[in-house]
Amino acid sequence: LIGGYAQQGQWEEALKCFDRMQRKGLCPDVVSFVCVLKAAGSARAIDEGKKIHKEIVNRGFLPEDITLATSLVDMYAKCGVVVKAQQVLNELPVKNVVTWNALIGAYGQNGYVKRCLETFDELMVSHDHHMAKPNNISFSCVLSTCADMCLLGYGKKIHAYIIECSMETDVMISSALINLYGKCWRLEEAQSMFDTLHERNVVTWNSIISAHSLYGNAKQVTEIFEQMKIEGVKPNESTMVSILEACSMSKALKEGEIVHASVIQMGYEKFPIVGNALINMYAN
Repeated sequence: LIGGYAQQGQWEEALKCFDRMQRKGLCPDVVSFVCVLKAAGSARAIDEGKKIHKEIVNRGFLPEDITLATSLVDMYAKCGVVVKAQQVLNELPVKNVVTWNALIGAYGQNGYVKRCLETFDELMVSHDHHMAKPNNISFSCVLSTCADMCLLGYGKKIHAYIIECSMETDVMISSALINLYGKCWRLEEAQSMFDTLHERNVVTWNSIISAHSLYGNAKQVTEIFEQMKIEGVKPNESTMVSILEACSMSKALKEGEIVHASVIQMGYEKFPIVGNALINMYAN
């Protein structure tokens, strides 16, 4: 039941359910704690998270259970308490790639750019390489940070390593690379990456649309949007926001109205993020 509430995004109910379980005298197991930590992290309920952490320690589940430790790192990361996330990681005798990824993501999302890159470097030289070899999530997290901070040099170093590992065709990684080159004003490189892909999903298309949107070229963006639909990839709300931003920047009212029609047709008009983008486009 706790897991069900957590999966449905009903974080407060999951936490209440966990409390009721304990009041009835039932001892939580590892699965209980993993589920409730997910709820605490997503609800940004740091006080609840700390209480759960203390109980886990008292029951002697740490540091042996790496799944539980990873959930703790993730909970602290989502709550923005990266110092505690790092502490939990440091105390683990063995670390897996999921644990490392949670910490890399935590530093990146909370603006600790230097620590994000340093943690990724630590993962790269980890002695537990059979357990903790960088995967597509590791690369995507650190490339996202590089893109946001326009760290092209470091991003290119990671790209070189990705090629060395023959992981460039991974859809998640290629989307992150397109995003990196787009945000670092290397549109030709972003487009070249996109053109060479054999497999494209909505995230990949969104990355190249977002890259072109930065230049405010509404005509180019709407052409890519049409091609995306021709290839049978369904746009999502992020797609529409990027296209509307391009229309807004270039004051392309005609293209904006066409996109608005598509928004209505696909039922995205009631999404607040899309509604805001439409208001902004018409205002501009």
